[in-house]
Amino acid sequence: MAEFQELIKNFDRIRDYMRQFYVYGFKVRGDFTQKSARTYDNERRRIESWMSGRIRTGYTQKGKQVSISLGETDVSSNPLYAAWKSKSFTDNDLLLHFFILDLFAGENEMTAGELADAISASYGIAFDSQTVRLKLKEYEALEILTSRRDKKSVFYRLHQPLSIQLPENDCARRHLMTAVAFFSEYAPFGFIGSTILDQERLNNSIFSFKHHFIVHTLEDGILYPILTALREGRYLFLENHSVRSGRVAEIEGLPLKIFVSTRTGRRYVCIYVKREHRFLNLRLDCIAAVRPSSFCNDAPFYREKLEKNIPDCFGVSFGGRAARLEELCLKLHIDEEKEPHILNRLYREGHGGEIIRAEKNTFIYSGFFFDVNEILSWVKSFTGRILDIQSSNQSAVIKVTADLEIMYRMYCREDSWG
Repeated sequence: MAEFQELIKNFDRIRDYMRQFYVYGFKVRGDFTQKSARTYDNERRRIESWMSGRIRTGYTQKGKQVSISLGETDVSSNPLYAAWKSKSFTDNDLLLHFFILDLFAGENEMTAGELADAISASYGIAFDSQTVRLKLKEYEALEILTSRRDKKSVFYRLHQPLSIQLPENDCARRHLMTAVAFFSEYAPFGFIGSTILDQERLNNSIFSFKHHFIVHTLEDGILYPILTALREGRYLFLENHSVRSGRVAEIEGLPLKIFVSTRTGRRYVCIYVKREHRFLNLRLDCIAAVRPSSFCNDAPFYREKLEKNIPDCFGVSFGGRAARLEELCLKLHIDEEKEPHILNRLYREGHGGEIIRAEKNTFIYSGFFFDVNEILSWVKSFTGRILDIQSSNQSAVIKVTADLEIMYRMYCREDSWG
């Protein structure tokens, strides 16, 4: 049997597995249907070697469940960064890496065939020109190299390196590394900051976060090409996996904005779907792959149009294809003297809805939104104070009243006390 390897060749292979089994923590071995049980065991051992001491195990009727368990103050660095630092390589990968950097030093540029000949002449090792060409294309995609075409030949050279000079002053250097430590745990692409700290033999010993959304790093490989397309004004084909139905769909859209939930930490990309003439938000953790499409000359127009539509969203939904606004009207009993914090919350979280004092301790909240269904969880947080609820979306009202009726039968009827 082949020896177990901690390193991985392709990050995408483990991205979804790590999220579904270790971040969400509700799946068991029997739910792993993509490949064999041996593959599950290998992936489990690989992740647990990265997350040593941070794995929690539980047992349910379905079987053994594993998840990541983290405290608010016991994590100085995102443990999921280990997945980015565990890329495997072959002997040829290692040799070609140093040969390429050495032979392209300075202003040298060569074709794949010329580089293969230079490696043979300089180091006495023969590589097939196709092998060298594939490695050059890989490094071009990583922006280590750049290329130019001259007739039928493609010439490669080193990409212009970033000019970064760390201050020699110890105090300034310390302050800069403090900023890098904060960036590494808080900002998108924090793995870059973590790598810089590794190179400086430092770690984050200052910052800890109450809401530390470590899972974001698993989405950064998708976020980067989306941000690139957003900056360029380019359409993308996005492979989206539905959480509810499991359906896989390829959607062409123009990325316009990234939304982040302050409550759940989920990140969404807002795209304009030209085919359907509407805006759509997709969860980043549901996007498996992206590939570039055509440029859009009207990107500024769609961005301006989006900004006008955002105030009518309670969350991230733009409603159905018709995109009509739905009204919600909520009548609440709030004790003005004893519960001013509830009233303040209504103003603070109401997303611009109108609030009217109907009489003493009675308030009416109303607003127009694309999708009333998004408001239901917020509405239910006022349970015990709801006097009446009305909406142009009658099915949403039925959902709330049905849930309240079930709760009443469970907790409030006399026979419920046994």
